[in-house]
Amino acid sequence: MFLRAFRCAVAASLFWQSAVLAQRPGIESLAEPAVPSDPLELVTGDAQPVQDAEQRAAAIHLLTNAHALSNVRAYAYDLKTTFNAYGASEGAWSLEDTSPGRETYRWSAQGPSYAAVNLRTNQLVYSDQPSGAIPLRLAQARTAIFFVYGQVGPRASVRTASGSLNGTEVSCVLVALQAREKLGAGPRRWEETEYCVDPKSGLLMTYSPVPGMYVTYDYSNALHFYDKIIPDKFTITQAGQTIIEATTQSVTGTAKLDRALFQPGNLQQVGAGPLMSPPWRVRSRELQRGVTANSALQVVEVDGLVTPQGQLTDLQVLASSNPGLNQAALERAAKWDDRHSQEDAQAGAAPQSHEVLFTFEFVQ
Repeated sequence: MFLRAFRCAVAASLFWQSAVLAQRPGIESLAEPAVPSDPLELVTGDAQPVQDAEQRAAAIHLLTNAHALSNVRAYAYDLKTTFNAYGASEGAWSLEDTSPGRETYRWSAQGPSYAAVNLRTNQLVYSDQPSGAIPLRLAQARTAIFFVYGQVGPRASVRTASGSLNGTEVSCVLVALQAREKLGAGPRRWEETEYCVDPKSGLLMTYSPVPGMYVTYDYSNALHFYDKIIPDKFTITQAGQTIIEATTQSVTGTAKLDRALFQPGNLQQVGAGPLMSPPWRVRSRELQRGVTANSALQVVEVDGLVTPQGQLTDLQVLASSNPGLNQAALERAAKWDDRHSQEDAQAGAAPQSHEVLFTFEFVQ
């Protein structure tokens, strides 16, 4: 299920990227501005591109091994998580995800002005919230648990770097899907996703899908589930502000659960396919006049949520190389008209909510 959902997200990313790659001559020669500093930006020096198959395999293995070490979905499981949300859907939340085996999955959530029970079995989705709308903070918390890792394809740029988190040395991997150019040595680029792993334990310590957004995992009191190591806490920050503080309450097997939990019962059938998938990546460039020797490239990262009805909500600037362009970036995001509403979905598809990470580039 994860791979299918991720491929959908990658397909969406490729579509949007392909729409902006037809650039005017000379734009690619402009220097990209530095990623803003952040206490959790661990790649502060030069990242080095992998040079051969062995180096690429080693970097990818670092990620696949970290995923395997903490992949609760390797077994039948019941995972309970609580978190406090700030800035949107603010308040206390509880989340339970459970699966007795392949093709059957149930998750429920409760928070401020929201409660939902969802069941997926034999590709069909049932819910007591047929609209399919998922609040942004809930989507972000579930992404941090289930949708961090992606498939590193042949067109992905892979670079590595060393970093330090609270005095602990970490190994970082920077991945740019469908990189527009071969990236050389240097600091993190705006298009790169950053993973930092403890090389001794093999565990993922930080994850940053885009500059300005960081997930930090805490294993101080890790939960052990068979051979898996589950972080007892994780924290998500945006633009330097904490937006989610989460705690793993428990993780157990499903042998003692009532089998009726995995039957539709009074839930309503809403379609086929998942209710949410990994965040979409949208990259857009605006050229203000022709490129000259005095032209400068500026970048603004914006986060938001697209509802199943096609509404874009909860817009926020994550990072910016020029704060004077922040409002322009928010306005461009608000006018983004390429999103599809549920009315545009194919027959039988489950309604979906999507977090969207915008990278807006301005050539001034």
